[in-house]
Amino acid sequence: MQEVQIPIVRRPKSAITGHSINTFHLRNPLVVAWWSLTYPGFGHLRLVSVGKGVFLFSGELLINTYSHLNLAILYSFTGNFVMAKQVLDTNLLLLYCGILVFSVWDSYRATIEINKFSVLADHENAPMVPMVIGSAGLNAMEKRNPWVAMAWAILIPGAGHLYCMSLIPALFMMVGGASIMYFSHLLPAIHYTAMGQFAQAKAVLDWQWLLNVPSFYCFSIYDSYVKSVEINKIFDQEQAQFFKNKYQSALFKMPI
Repeated sequence: MQEVQIPIVRRPKSAITGHSINTFHLRNPLVVAWWSLTYPGFGHLRLVSVGKGVFLFSGELLINTYSHLNLAILYSFTGNFVMAKQVLDTNLLLLYCGILVFSVWDSYRATIEINKFSVLADHENAPMVPMVIGSAGLNAMEKRNPWVAMAWAILIPGAGHLYCMSLIPALFMMVGGASIMYFSHLLPAIHYTAMGQFAQAKAVLDWQWLLNVPSFYCFSIYDSYVKSVEINKIFDQEQAQFFKNKYQSALFKMPI
């Protein structure tokens, strides 16, 4: 009985499961390092290194909160340097520096390596799986509108990732975003602002938590937009690969 030889794929271009679509694609190492600089962990989340990204993000958030770093930044920007020195815990601040430097360095290094894998995966041109049906659900490569992903991310952090079928990052973004907004009292402040009660809006805000919002919000928008763009590229590559293998046989005799 003849054995069936299963082709070994060393470096697949993409992987699809019931809850995610992950791809190898080229990234700018400086952009990834910049996201790590804005908030440790974001650079690793851009590389779909979710475990490492969540770990670094949680560590940064914990140290930032207990060292009152955001409050010190706020007081420094408003010229109140005495208060900035009083609220800052320098012991935890030194620990924060270590996490920040490691996050920037490791995300930059990992991006360079992943770019190499992406080039090798393009050369290998291994078959890609366009659809998965299993107990975890149904997932398929399909065209997604990047602007729709961006719009949902603006409305609800994490919703853009849900649109792109990145369920684990979406769960993290939704839980993290909801927690930051809750502890910063951002939504009550928006409510008071809409009612014209500006003094009450300022009084209710927790500035230590509020300064986490811009970086978290912007990352959710940017990452969901890029994910949808890259999924569209993989969709085109898989479709071209299928058409070439199905309808462009090497045995086909070209007409004279």
